[in-house]
Amino acid sequence: MVAQQFKNLCDSDLHLIEDILSKEFARENEQNKLSQTKNGYAKPMERAKRLLNCMNAIRSQRQLNKMISVKW
Repeated sequence: MVAQQFKNLCDSDLHLIEDILSKEFARENEQNKLSQTKNGYAKPMERAKRLLNCMNAIRSQRQLNKMISVKW
């Protein structure tokens, strides 16, 4: 069901989601860097990994939509 909803989104919607995720990913990485320098140890990168997985899924969906929309 969720995949069907992503399939129905247009490229600009997917691009917006990708932008939001990339900003959140950058913020999460910055917090991880600050935590490492301040505390001397790295936080688990679990949230950053999940954000990266979501970004990759959105990118893949955008590429799939482009491939499907090509008119012969």
